Amino acid sequence: MSLQANKRQWDELGRLDPFWAMTGTNRFNGWNVDAFFQTGVEQVDRLIRQIAPYERPQQWSTILDFGCGVGRLTRAFRRHFEQYAGIDIAESLVFEARRLHTDLSQAHFIVSASATLPIASNSCDMVYAWGVLQHVPDRTSALCYVDEFVRVMRPGGMLMFTTLNALLPLYRLQPRRRIYAILRTAGVSPEVLYRHLKLYPHEVHPLPGKEVVAQLNAAGAQILNICDESPPDAPHQWRTYYVTK
Repeated sequence: MSLQANKRQWDELGRLDPFWAMTGTNRFNGWNVDAFFQTGVEQVDRLIRQIAPYERPQQWSTILDFGCGVGRLTRAFRRHFEQYAGIDIAESLVFEARRLHTDLSQAHFIVSASATLPIASNSCDMVYAWGVLQHVPDRTSALCYVDEFVRVMRPGGMLMFTTLNALLPLYRLQPRRRIYAILRTAGVSPEVLYRHLKLYPHEVHPLPGKEVVAQLNAAGAQILNICDESPPDAPHQWRTYYVTK
């Protein structure tokens, strides 16, 4: 599946239920906005504690939030950084992000469906991509994003991103998204599929660690740490990368 097809899926989700699209919980059409943003505060506070031992970033001017969605982390990140830039593939999600943050200065939201980021090289003190790359359907594009993260990160900065390092065979079937795709092709409306049948279109894809490490090394990055986040028998094997240059 191409990035453009991926964009169409996320645009559809953004129109159906933008808050659920950013969390994947069972709160279908049921998020309280304050509670939603509070999850972002808790996540960013946890992140700040996690990166403290690395003494990165050396400056706290600009943060790039890749896969920002509706800006769940925006307000929390602005407590620590002077400027915030969020990028997402879906126009519907960025539209909602801008609406929700009209009162927040130095927060910018960008729509991009390209594997090349519309961000200047060496311009971001931190690049953050949590729970995003597993939704990129094409491995070449996912690795290109990794290369781009390093390019836009300022020397002495911090890049933190997660991947789905492995997916157990049984869970590769992803029946909900397959049924969604079949019924959507047959003409069933997204509203019926999502709201009544509880189906959704987004996919997950593994990105093997050795390929990620090779990409980081080729880009001239310095890997500070790699953390496996899941027990061996978990269906989704999560991995977190801490990187600088």
